[in-house]
Amino acid sequence: DFFEDISFPSSNWAIKVGDKSVSMESYLAQISQLDFNNDGEIDSKLKESVIDQLIIEQLLIMKAIDEDIIQSDPLMKNNLIAYMTNLISNQTILNIEYEDVEEYYKENLDKFSQNNLYLMKSDSEFIHLPNYFLTKQKLRDYLGANAIVNIDTLEIGSEIKLIQDDQPFSVFLVDKIEGEPASLNSIFDIVNQEAIRSERERSFREYINELKKSYTVEINPILYK
Repeated sequence: DFFEDISFPSSNWAIKVGDKSVSMESYLAQISQLDFNNDGEIDSKLKESVIDQLIIEQLLIMKAIDEDIIQSDPLMKNNLIAYMTNLISNQTILNIEYEDVEEYYKENLDKFSQNNLYLMKSDSEFIHLPNYFLTKQKLRDYLGANAIVNIDTLEIGSEIKLIQDDQPFSVFLVDKIEGEPASLNSIFDIVNQEAIRSERERSFREYINELKKSYTVEINPILYK
């Protein structure tokens, strides 16, 4: 049998299909998954089936590329992009030093602060705000999302003008308690994961910028008109 007589040189590729190749690593990985005996001898039928399957897979991949299936099938395209993004991101960085986590924490204290608290009152008999401090989320329940968009930047005594059932009314910021950031030690795992995520995003962007040097990228000038 043709496949039984194949002996592979010490190359980093096992099979070539057109201008594409299947790595020796992929071939051996397939063998190791199927060779349950693991006795060091590769059964000829097993070798034949694995080689045949890898050739089939590569031919189908090439056909999909030639037919532009990956580009034209949104699900396949999205899955491929998500896979490649995760693959590259996960390879760029797995861990960072404590000093880097600490620096990220200091530069992003607002992300790790406890919620600000607000005391507000209304001049409308239709809106009954509690006479105690509320979080932004609680105020949203009373006043709606649009009313609290800029609440963090308001000075004490500021007025927010609203309309309900065609009736204008106002709410006023009476007092505010700034949320204090939690200590780094108390939320280290959270900060660490955020710092790693941020570093991966930065590294990924660097990788993409390097990738752009390997391929021609052209943007139609009409897009900027």
